[in-house]
Amino acid sequence: MTPTMAIRRWLMAGALLLLAAPASAHGDHVAAGASPWTMWAVSPEILLGLIVAGLIYWRGSRHGLVDRQWRILAFNGGLAALFIALISPVEELADHIFAVHQVEHMLLRTVAPMLIFLSRPQAALVRGLPDGVSRFFAGRGWIRRVVDVLRFPPLATVLFLASSYFWMLPHYHDLAIMDKPIHYLWHVSLLLSGLIFFSVIFDRRPPPHGPGLGTRLAMFVAAALGNILLGAFLTFKTIPLYSAYLALGHMWNVSMLTDEQTGGVIMWIPGTMMFAVSAVLVIYRWGSEETRDVDRRIRSGRELIATRRQGNGALALGLLCFSLLMLVITISVVAVIDHPHGTNRDFGMAGTIPG
Repeated sequence: MTPTMAIRRWLMAGALLLLAAPASAHGDHVAAGASPWTMWAVSPEILLGLIVAGLIYWRGSRHGLVDRQWRILAFNGGLAALFIALISPVEELADHIFAVHQVEHMLLRTVAPMLIFLSRPQAALVRGLPDGVSRFFAGRGWIRRVVDVLRFPPLATVLFLASSYFWMLPHYHDLAIMDKPIHYLWHVSLLLSGLIFFSVIFDRRPPPHGPGLGTRLAMFVAAALGNILLGAFLTFKTIPLYSAYLALGHMWNVSMLTDEQTGGVIMWIPGTMMFAVSAVLVIYRWGSEETRDVDRRIRSGRELIATRRQGNGALALGLLCFSLLMLVITISVVAVIDHPHGTNRDFGMAGTIPG
């Protein structure tokens, strides 16, 4: 089969599955007593995309491009996070519970992209594509140039934060929940901005081809502070902002204010801790790469010492930035614990989950 024929078959299969997709995945009213376990959102086009991505990675990994088992587990973990966010009952519940919506978006925007790019999948994915398609993505065409522009660290960070802040504006938030195409655009923007952000964070190339450790940690700090500010606003506000959940049938018998405050806590604490975990992984990898680089090089004792000192300085800066990030997160956690409104009391967090 020629590359052209392979591309045509892939496009035809995708088009057929898109036509077979359910006509309404969002904007449906659900009774307050509906069981979450019956609310699966089986979208053929999304399921096909996850399966195809897994098969492409598997095909590429057979060529010896994946040298560690944990990389395979991380990539598949990213696909599993997407499955939970887009296929499991989390997807349908997200239209009726604001707090669940924040869990879904954390999976889409942070957890899945982090795991996928932690696995360093680029080589395996390109090799797993049909030859004509792989040459298209591996070349220096317009797509590659656009991606390079979007991966400029300040721009990648701004896009990552903007994709979250824009869709939290009440008008656009409610509109996206009620309208299926706009809701899909919301998901796409969150996922793409997360993939771009974490592709920069976990870029294996050292400077000048890749960002330095200080740049990566500055991106973490900006993203974490953005999460904290938005989460704090949602947690401490005193009036509900979003009406679409009531229009579609608000579930679990909680007030909208409590629901939105709980969503703010989810965005604030677990969402921000994802950045702390990523920062630990980046610092660890940076130190390992520095050690391997020094051990590989054959230099005079003076140059070797200078190289070690340079690496130690970068790690010291990284650890300092990470310590400051952890300090901010710790203060945030204390602020939530001491918050007098008790955002989670209606959800029965100490007991059973309402259903």
